[in-house]
Amino acid sequence: MPTSAKDKPWYSIEQGTVHFTLISTEHPWSDGSQQLEWIKTDLASVDRSKTPWLVFAGHRPMYSSSNPTNADSKFVAALEPWLQQYKVDLALFGHVHNYERMCSVFQGACLAMPTKDDDGVDTYDHDNYTAPVHAVIGMAGFSLDKFSDTLPPPSWSLRRIAEYGYFRAHATTSEINLEFVDANTLHIHDSFRIIKSTN
Repeated sequence: MPTSAKDKPWYSIEQGTVHFTLISTEHPWSDGSQQLEWIKTDLASVDRSKTPWLVFAGHRPMYSSSNPTNADSKFVAALEPWLQQYKVDLALFGHVHNYERMCSVFQGACLAMPTKDDDGVDTYDHDNYTAPVHAVIGMAGFSLDKFSDTLPPPSWSLRRIAEYGYFRAHATTSEINLEFVDANTLHIHDSFRIIKSTN
């Protein structure tokens, strides 16, 4: 970890037009914790004229339909309001070994759904920001976690894939293009965009 203290493995980096806030879900994050104070300070410090995109990432997810017990309601309650307040564009998590993309979700409800662009790609318009787009991207390594064939997905779950693969992104000042690529075939199983004006 690019941090001087091994017991404080949370940090942020900037890559091109993206600010990444990376946290440890395995260390204290509740009110009064050092990590939560750091998270709030880091999110507040982002210069959106320099890095218009804000991506938040951690290990254990806030939402998962394949095994809802993997999502800790206390974790969601403690951190989700800060993600919305600072207009986090994308929240990425692992721990669950599959791929799942959600709507713009907050407190278990879809506040906005993507629309299709001219190529049929799901597009989230963050000029009309409501909440972060969440994705579980734990489809590399270990054994895959399957989804139920009998239970319908919750309303916030838009795309569910239990295949090995990787997640890639390309960001400009006005959009991020994101893809889930199958590790065996290199076929793109899911793609979506987040867009916003550059003014």
